[in-house]
Amino acid sequence: MNETYRVDLAGDDAVVVRIARQKVPWFIDEAYLMTQARAAGVPTAEVLGLEHLEHDGELLSFSVQQFLPGRSLDELADELSAADLERVVLDAGEILARLHSVVPDDQRGIHHELRLPEEREVTRVAGIVSERLSPAAAAIVERGADLLREEITTRAAPPTSLVHGDFCPKNLLIHNGTVAGIIDWEFAGRTSPAYDFAQWELDADEVLQDRLDLVRRGYARIADPESAEAGWTAAYAIDWALEKLGWRNPATPAQFRRCVDVIARYTAAATTLGTEQG
Repeated sequence: MNETYRVDLAGDDAVVVRIARQKVPWFIDEAYLMTQARAAGVPTAEVLGLEHLEHDGELLSFSVQQFLPGRSLDELADELSAADLERVVLDAGEILARLHSVVPDDQRGIHHELRLPEEREVTRVAGIVSERLSPAAAAIVERGADLLREEITTRAAPPTSLVHGDFCPKNLLIHNGTVAGIIDWEFAGRTSPAYDFAQWELDADEVLQDRLDLVRRGYARIADPESAEAGWTAAYAIDWALEKLGWRNPATPAQFRRCVDVIARYTAAATTLGTEQG
């Protein structure tokens, strides 16, 4: 995990200093992708400088960034009126469309690829779910793995763009009623835009987790969300849910339940669609 600090300077100025302890220089791709996103109209912190130093045989990477004021939407969701909350999420959707308009260098950032479910891992995760919830919930997990396997093996790869990689309310800073910035670009990279929609659906808190419709409406100000997702949001959501359900350090009970609920919704939708087509 990286370390993040706010450093107050003379006057009212402040910067954010992020520190990584990795075997190779860090933050280089992140800074590049943040700069690309800023050029497309995405509110991000300006990266003021990068430094890589050896200390006691350990490589330390430093990223000094502009400090962005505000509180996370995750914190504010319960405090905002319904109208203000809707407006902010619509704006976030528009910003997401601007981000997805960027086509980054293939060599930059993280490539988030869908993973073909392995039987051993599915069995392990289903066992965890059966123990924590019920055998019926475990069966939902197995159906989700089957659907994901079918999507990966029968469909052509989706179109790609720059994605944030952790697009959810906790990483949206709200200041004076507007989206002042998107933070935490550590997982940014190139993959299907559906990845970011899936992240919101799984990781938004209770107030916003079922308001992906607002994100899509805001997105539509700039681009067509249906074309961007290209029918891949279900696959990315199931893939992410299966990973979270199998974490060695378990997700919270609410997050755990949410993962199963999302898988259940998508597998039910796929079953209904298959019945109608039949």
